[in-house]
Amino acid sequence: MAVPDPLRFLILCTVLLLAGAPPTAKADPDFETLSGTARAIDADTLEFGFRRVDLWGADAMNRFQKCLVNGQSTACGAEAWQVTTNLLVTTPITCRVQGKNRYHRNLAICRNANGMDIGQSLIARGMAVARPDQMPEYGAIEARARQSRTGIWAGQFIDPLKWRRGERLPEHEIEVRRW
Repeated sequence: MAVPDPLRFLILCTVLLLAGAPPTAKADPDFETLSGTARAIDADTLEFGFRRVDLWGADAMNRFQKCLVNGQSTACGAEAWQVTTNLLVTTPITCRVQGKNRYHRNLAICRNANGMDIGQSLIARGMAVARPDQMPEYGAIEARARQSRTGIWAGQFIDPLKWRRGERLPEHEIEVRRW
């Protein structure tokens, strides 16, 4: 039985459309490797389309987190996010998944097209703390940033893990009045 010409045309158009579709981030079902264009949701959270990954071994300042340097409040979280955004310009970004966090989000070591490890770079620039239980070698990089008082190590900050749990520097706490 012959396929009617309009249906054949529709099938052909669909095949051609799919064949010429722009490349998207691809991963196997378990997300072992994710590669493509990414954007920074937070300094340590990347998004490939609708798929998110957190950096393995690096816990960056949260986007709205503030720090104190020389007694002045700074937007260290926004600075960290900007550093990550700048590192993502060199595409494609490739993330090799190492595990999952308690939210079932993939934890990955991510590199840009120049081979730069994004988590390691954030730690070296003083925009993230190392999680040596995940990446022991990041501990030495953090120690160098701390010793040279780079980034957050130049002042005071709350560890990002504690910040997410609600801890703030006294200067950044807000008072909620109940009427």
